[in-house]
Amino acid sequence: MIWIVIFFFILVGIGIFDYFRIRNFDEFVVAGRKQSEPFVLMSLLATTMGASATLGVVNLAYGIGFPAFWWLGAGSIGLIFQAIFLSEKVRAFAGYTLPHIAKIVSGEEGKLITAIIIAFSWVGIIAAQFVALSEIIAVITGNPNTLPLLIVTSLVITLYTTIGGQLSILKTDALQFLLLAGGLLYSFYYLFFVSPRGSSVSVFSKIELINDQFDMTNLAYFLLIVGGSFFIGPDVFSRNFTAKNGKTARMATLKAGIFLLFFAILITSIGLWAKELSIDTEKTNVFVYVISNYLPKAAGIALALGLLAAIISSADTCILTSAAIIENDIFKGEKIKNTRFFAAVIGIMALIIAIFKKDIISLLLYAYSIFTPGIVCPLFIAIWFYKKRPLNKIIWISAIISGGSLGLLSNVLNMKYLALVGMGLSLILSIYSTSSGKQSRIPAGRK
Repeated sequence: MIWIVIFFFILVGIGIFDYFRIRNFDEFVVAGRKQSEPFVLMSLLATTMGASATLGVVNLAYGIGFPAFWWLGAGSIGLIFQAIFLSEKVRAFAGYTLPHIAKIVSGEEGKLITAIIIAFSWVGIIAAQFVALSEIIAVITGNPNTLPLLIVTSLVITLYTTIGGQLSILKTDALQFLLLAGGLLYSFYYLFFVSPRGSSVSVFSKIELINDQFDMTNLAYFLLIVGGSFFIGPDVFSRNFTAKNGKTARMATLKAGIFLLFFAILITSIGLWAKELSIDTEKTNVFVYVISNYLPKAAGIALALGLLAAIISSADTCILTSAAIIENDIFKGEKIKNTRFFAAVIGIMALIIAIFKKDIISLLLYAYSIFTPGIVCPLFIAIWFYKKRPLNKIIWISAIISGGSLGLLSNVLNMKYLALVGMGLSLILSIYSTSSGKQSRIPAGRK
């Protein structure tokens, strides 16, 4: 318990230190746009390897086998494609947020609608990180009552992010990623090569990309809906904005995609190890149970701290990104105090959701299934054809609304294929918006 208290004090201390160093909105939101490739790379990995990449994937692998790999595998593909097609372009725009980019390529209307969708859906992602945090701290403290832990940790992370901004986040991301990577590598080595229950031969003989529990529809869903959020996403773009130039952004994103592929296999393997042993997890998270019962105590605590660090990295980035979007893109301001206020509100809203809904993967899919069908294809097309073809804004915004609406319906009706249909429809309308004649504007009365 003492290590968690120390860790939280360090985070808040860093936040207070940067509070007095931040001079303007640029430094608070994008850390001055002067970060080197190693820091952008580690920040990307720390951000993307949060609750979904650790606790969620291990749990999923325990349930459906190796196809759980596709959660991070799709993310890896998304990052690599972003590096090839978008990263340099995104950095060159010198924006603050993803909706800021939407404004540049499509106008004020595009900025507002993307900002609203992200602000609405990203709260679910933050809630998922908070749930994961409480489960990890329960392992470290041995306290099975996660509700008080959920409340305390969520408030601490919200406070630290609100105070220190992007400068504090980037400072801690590198350390957080190194802690997590070291913990995962040791866990894999111990479980497969040291533990008397190691069974690498039987585990790796069951590698399959699809199976009875994960068919081609599920694969398409992961590749498009999950992978799409890595290809174009507010938290991933926020790392591009901090890079010192376009080449730095592109190389950091490309390497992050490659490294993420490696960690996807590593993390999935841990879930397969637990599945092979038919471990009775007693309704707790599988990874949490493995850490508590199958790793040496010191190693378990070290890995738990690494997981804690990585999940914090994802949570703080998402909180700050959402707050910046509300201040800069919805209210058209650049005031640090307002951004801090919105960060606090978002953190509290995510905490409330986390208290009532504690399934990490379902929280993440809720967010992705709204965001990806609505935003990814229209924004990619708008960026790609920027200054090449005029954009029919009415059709383009229709693409966002139709995709996002079908994604929302897929959640409400629990019909995954609707999100895929929404993404296809938004792609068709987005392409048509660039080939339908002269640029159009939405009438003033409809703004």
